[in-house]
Amino acid sequence: METIIRHRDEGQLTWFLNSLVATKATAAETGGRYALSEHLLTADSDPPPHVHLDEDEAFYVLDGEVELEVDGAVAHATAGTFALAPSGRPHAFRVLTPTARVLVITSSAAGRTSRGDATEDFFRAAGTPATAPVLPAAEAPDPVRLAALAAAHGIEILPPPAP
Repeated sequence: METIIRHRDEGQLTWFLNSLVATKATAAETGGRYALSEHLLTADSDPPPHVHLDEDEAFYVLDGEVELEVDGAVAHATAGTFALAPSGRPHAFRVLTPTARVLVITSSAAGRTSRGDATEDFFRAAGTPATAPVLPAAEAPDPVRLAALAAAHGIEILPPPAP
């Protein structure tokens, strides 16, 4: 491995689900141990409930407020809050402030076969390269395309909860 130093808005920038993702360290750069990305989010970025089959996903809130739900447990998360969504556990979040910045760490779950860094690859496959370090214009994602890309990367999109 090589030393990596990346500042705010540095790293590969991707517009993904109406958010800006700055990849800070790829799985390839960390010898497959983990991937780290910083996400600038709005309520238009809220993901559907989903499950990672091969990876653990962790969240650390830097700015703003989000409501995190992991395996039925709901938490109001402000700056400094950490949450872990182990592989196989359903999770989602809702952005409660105009914007939120969150670090996302993914790592191959113990005892599972990894597909590289499936989540990192999913962000790139479902997103587009960002041309500037700003939020993209909001647009509704194609749910069929999103579900197919997610499935190809070891992520299962769950149906919305019953009212």
